[in-house]
Amino acid sequence: MKTGIIGSIIGLTALLGGILYLNNEAGLIQGGHTPCSEPLTYRIGDIDERFGINEADLKQLMAEVSELWAEATGNSVIIYAENGSISVNLIYAEQQLLTDSEQQFRDRLRAEEQSISVAEREYLRMNQRFKEMESEYRQDSNRLQNEIQELNSWVNRMNEEGGFNEREVEIFESRKQDIDQKTAGLNRRALLLQQEAERLNSTIDQLNRRIDQKNILINEYNQTFTGTNRFTQGSYENIGNVKRINIYQFSHRDELRLVLAHEFGHALGINHVDNPESIMYNLMGNQNMSDLSLTAEDIDALKKICGP
Repeated sequence: MKTGIIGSIIGLTALLGGILYLNNEAGLIQGGHTPCSEPLTYRIGDIDERFGINEADLKQLMAEVSELWAEATGNSVIIYAENGSISVNLIYAEQQLLTDSEQQFRDRLRAEEQSISVAEREYLRMNQRFKEMESEYRQDSNRLQNEIQELNSWVNRMNEEGGFNEREVEIFESRKQDIDQKTAGLNRRALLLQQEAERLNSTIDQLNRRIDQKNILINEYNQTFTGTNRFTQGSYENIGNVKRINIYQFSHRDELRLVLAHEFGHALGINHVDNPESIMYNLMGNQNMSDLSLTAEDIDALKKICGP
């Protein structure tokens, strides 16, 4: 079972392995008996400790897989036995190393995206505050300009009428002093606005650089973990008297359960089906891993193998 090329980050399509070796006619398991006439037996084989899964965990997952296939027939078709005919092995190989590296890369991308989101929100807050400050500055500047015009008009009118008396000079000086103070305040605010604008420009430049860097990381991710870097997650092997299911890589518990269910489907004699949501489809991605269930296509394929 192999993956298709992934077009975008986070939505990576994993893959299910399905190497099925049958040396007899379709619908027969080696040994000469009809599939499902008696349950397949399995045992726990080798478990590499680097997966972080112990024997009890794997037995629990296998119990869920067994129940899943049993629901379709009303009978147990897969059961645990101390000396079961099929060994279930978790083999930590290059595939899992790649999966672990991929997960670390994903975590790095998520952390970068979250950090960028925080920075974007801060920029938006700064930009909103800048717009408010700029709007207030323009309003106060316009009011001051009106005051200056009114004062100039009054001065011109008084000059035309013969000049100022002592009281009018005091009024003029007071109004001029007030205007000078407001002008100085506006000049300080203009300087602060200029500094804030430079901060905003610097912030957006940094954001753009970080977004560019994130896009570089995404391209690196896609080049590293998609395309030609395809591999098999698991396989069912039936060679001579040796039957085994080997799992080479998985990202989480639900994915491991899906891979096990798929490989045991092969062990029952089922080939791939056409529904992308089916457990026995040749690609992962559309199955509901958290609430795994057989589709009509899975059930029909099982019934064809097991008979009435």
